Amino acid sequence: MSDADQRSYHHGDLRQALLDRAAEVIQSRGIEALTLRGLARDLKVSHGAPNRHFSCKADLLTAIATEGYSQLMRATLSAANDVGNDPWVRLNAMGQGFVHWALNNTAQFNTTMHPDLSLYESAELKQATEAFRLTIKEAVAATQELGNHSEEDLETLNLFTISVPMGAAMLLTQKDGLATHVKRDKLVADLIELVVPIRERTS
Repeated sequence: MSDADQRSYHHGDLRQALLDRAAEVIQSRGIEALTLRGLARDLKVSHGAPNRHFSCKADLLTAIATEGYSQLMRATLSAANDVGNDPWVRLNAMGQGFVHWALNNTAQFNTTMHPDLSLYESAELKQATEAFRLTIKEAVAATQELGNHSEEDLETLNLFTISVPMGAAMLLTQKDGLATHVKRDKLVADLIELVVPIRERTS
């Protein structure tokens, strides 16, 4: 049994502990292995304790994904706010912020992006995903107004722009350890530079 499986929960935020442990279970053993009773056992609480926060497994899964998108939103916007008002530089920073959040929160990222979560989509999760997508689209549109592939359809440009950081994050967070064999910060910067080039603009 792993250290994670042996952990005990004594006090504090049980809801967050359940979310964190659930993401770890999904990451290591898949959604099928996740049960509220199993989480209670892992956290050493009564088998009914998780039900005070989540009525069923679907409720828990939508909460994980909703929080994941909310954290992604905060990470991408925080990265943009750190670099000023230039739309190109902001969009580049958002891409890097997205990938870095994924690499620093591997279990939650892979859970949030798990294709089976679409089966459990709630109104709250739908609102979170749409808010995140709109944030990216607005940032892409701002660069397009300044000449970023101005001839392309905005929907196409938006899809291209988000596909690279999302795809890179999915590859880099897999168990093959790819992220451990590269200089991570440089790799992320170089990848996003291919999508939203800013080095010549800021040099």
